[in-house]
Amino acid sequence: MKQTLRIIRPSSREQKDILSSRLPMLEHCGFEVLYEDLELDDSWAYTSGTAESRSKALIAALTEPESDIVICARGGYGASDLLPLIPWSKLKQVSPKLLVGFSDISALHCGLYAQLGWPSLHAPMPATVLWDQSTPETSLDLQALFANLQQWEKGSTSGSLPLTAIGDTSPQSLTGKLFGGCFTVLTNLIGTPYFPKSLAGHILFIEDTDEHPARLMRAFNQWLQSDALFGASALVIGHLRNLGQNIPDCAEFVLKQFAQRSPIPVFHTPLFGHTRPNYPLMIGASGHITQGRLTWHMDRDSLFPNSTKGANT
Repeated sequence: MKQTLRIIRPSSREQKDILSSRLPMLEHCGFEVLYEDLELDDSWAYTSGTAESRSKALIAALTEPESDIVICARGGYGASDLLPLIPWSKLKQVSPKLLVGFSDISALHCGLYAQLGWPSLHAPMPATVLWDQSTPETSLDLQALFANLQQWEKGSTSGSLPLTAIGDTSPQSLTGKLFGGCFTVLTNLIGTPYFPKSLAGHILFIEDTDEHPARLMRAFNQWLQSDALFGASALVIGHLRNLGQNIPDCAEFVLKQFAQRSPIPVFHTPLFGHTRPNYPLMIGASGHITQGRLTWHMDRDSLFPNSTKGANT
């Protein structure tokens, strides 16, 4: 039986529609695809529709019986608009549904995890230029994404990425639940009800784009000065893109600055973020760092013995 994917636009839309050209790949790979477009908001050109219409589409997607997994078309701006409009108490009464995306979608991942304890998948989105249009057989991150979607339906999914230790981080074995996403999007949620009360026992993964090194450090100061990293096991930095003129992506001096300021071990991999390949990482999965590798595993059925429990309870 085919899995059914619901595609939604909770954030922005591309200037020229590219989503319609990407849906056939999903269908070719054996998925049923559900998608309805939103009416544009004439008063606010930065989003795919009004906050009300986008929130209604999101809530419907998370609660409908017709779909198995929800994939966000793209990021950009707008996901954090929806957080106060989501009926969290209602969602506590339904079975968790996997939400897929990255970038601005990190706001929704964070809210779902903080409020409900729901896992979600940081992974490629179809209405972006980073979605590889070559065949899935040659697109390794899409292969990994589709495998994760199929494994999720069976109740157990996993992944693995190579890591490089940064600074004085010594090789060691570390464990923790995975949590993370777009660094500055998550930073803007610290102190709100949509950010976990504690990241103790977590492996944090972050990535970002179009942020100058000084702005990244300003954001990192927020994490440090708010004790958001208290008790966390490790920090994994993914791809840092477009850092500024004449500054290469993932510049070594930026990674070292993170390590110098961080109270926890710091690692790096360029294999996730606003880049290609963008390998999937499961928020809420059990993570393990050892011998230069991050591995993660999610047993969906054992994670929710009581689906009304969330990370904020």
